[in-house]
Amino acid sequence: MSAQSTSGVTTNEVIERAEALLPAIAQRAPDTERERRIPRETLDEIEAAGLNRILQPTHWGGLGLDFDAFFEVSWRIASACGSTGWVYSVATVQNWEMGLATEAARKDVFGATPDVWSCSAFNPRGAQVEPVADGWRLTGRWRYSSGCLHADWAMLGAKLPEQASPVLLLVPRNDFRIEDTWHVSGLRGTGSNDIVIDEPVFVPGHRYVPTDSSGFLPSATESRGSYGAPLPVVSPWGVVAPVLGMAHGALEAYERATRTRVSSFTDREIAKTVGPQMRISSASAALDAARALARQDIRELIERGARAEEFSDEDRVRLRRDHAYIVDLSYHATMTLARAAGAASLFETHPIQRFLRDVHAGSMQVVSNWDEQAESYGRVRLGLEPNGQMW
Repeated sequence: MSAQSTSGVTTNEVIERAEALLPAIAQRAPDTERERRIPRETLDEIEAAGLNRILQPTHWGGLGLDFDAFFEVSWRIASACGSTGWVYSVATVQNWEMGLATEAARKDVFGATPDVWSCSAFNPRGAQVEPVADGWRLTGRWRYSSGCLHADWAMLGAKLPEQASPVLLLVPRNDFRIEDTWHVSGLRGTGSNDIVIDEPVFVPGHRYVPTDSSGFLPSATESRGSYGAPLPVVSPWGVVAPVLGMAHGALEAYERATRTRVSSFTDREIAKTVGPQMRISSASAALDAARALARQDIRELIERGARAEEFSDEDRVRLRRDHAYIVDLSYHATMTLARAAGAASLFETHPIQRFLRDVHAGSMQVVSNWDEQAESYGRVRLGLEPNGQMW
């Protein structure tokens, strides 16, 4: 675990704050899905608890905690509502990524208030960038921008002539519009709509975030060990941790329902049958293993990053493999439970069907693709070059 934060807030304290919010977040989960956005009340409660500032640059209101604290909060929030956990997680990791931006960019984003919500869209294919004096003119369309409906800023992928790797250009809310495209089966409440810039907007030359290790510009005031680790092994936790939390929520929902469930044909108490007992054992073991692996990997990236150790190709593809494997374990644990939950779990009022759809949607995120990460890791173990998109 990381040391106490610069603000004096500890990991245990933010865990307690998160757990205090879970009943209300879970109660709002059906409305979150129905409205296809996170309720303002939930965002206000997260802000009041300071949970959105766990990874924020410390000079701009951050708590000074690291990814171990973030992980513990993220999966817990997602266990109450998958969409809320997903949006919370990606926005919080984006605040961490702001620690890699220039100080001028941080001032632009956090200067007015420390409680800033951002959204992102990493794919640069839809961006058109024209270099101009002191910056760029930007137009384009970016898909799958989770949390854009309440975002103050957008971090938009783009390729610049002067940069070998894509960057994230920082665009304020007034400079883009949102097109309502997120009509989907899972993670409905994330509001992951398209961001569109029809007419060119000016982006100052300091207002970007690098996406490769060579561009790291953490402030001298930032002491987080995670800043010493390669970006591709750090940032995916924003979409891995919430999937694990959703699976945990499915397990809790299955246990609650099974304790009082009675067979429609025989009046037999389902809790006294072997099948559900075995499925709970299997699912809980898988999720315990996934959590242990996550904590181990996060501790490694923080500790080695703090010592400025080099991460070999095998280190990097192993950590990326683990991201995908944790999601895979979470997916299969959820499927194990959902298949035995009975017809009653199909109704919209039952949380299992929502967790089932949310886990399925979350597991489809490109950075968590098991086939790709498993292949890349296997290649390196056999003396070949890695071939994953992000490692």
